[in-house]
Amino acid sequence: MNAKKIICLLTLSFFITGCEVKMAPSHFWAKLFRTQTDSNYYKGKSEDLIKALTENVAEYEINKVTVMDLVDEENQAPILGEYFASRVVEAITKKYYFQDKIFRVAQKGEVNAVMEQLNLHPSYLYNKEEIRQMGKALNSQAIITGRITDLGTNIDIHLTLTDVMSGEVIASATEHLTRTKFAVEMLRQH
Repeated sequence: MNAKKIICLLTLSFFITGCEVKMAPSHFWAKLFRTQTDSNYYKGKSEDLIKALTENVAEYEINKVTVMDLVDEENQAPILGEYFASRVVEAITKKYYFQDKIFRVAQKGEVNAVMEQLNLHPSYLYNKEEIRQMGKALNSQAIITGRITDLGTNIDIHLTLTDVMSGEVIASATEHLTRTKFAVEMLRQH
């Protein structure tokens, strides 16, 4: 009787460990339920970034901000950087995120014209004088700049909110994006 119990126990443990391996997602299920992200994913990530970025800025008198295109490690504005900047504009202009604070945002065409006039290129780091000139030309109190970094396992989006008068960083925030084929392709195209 003991031999039967041992054999049953071994058989049961064999099936349990076998089920654990078999329960992993197969290629069929991975294709059926694609893990590629969609526009709502990026919308949510940009909203999370803006919530974190503007959480403690009530003490600063910011009425208008300028959102720059996000750049990659080579200070180039990839398509993903332009797309994410537009999502940031969309998120920062939503009134329901902020109790009594309403942010106005400089229009992208106006930003591009001022950058051309000042002979500036997209960048993550501007010096104090460049920030002051852009702020004065665009009538903005703050500038949002950002960098996109491909880490191999995920993509980091880092934003900074800089006061144009002092040149000091008021706030910064980072979000991790899923590294999909689509995101990597958008990151490589300028």
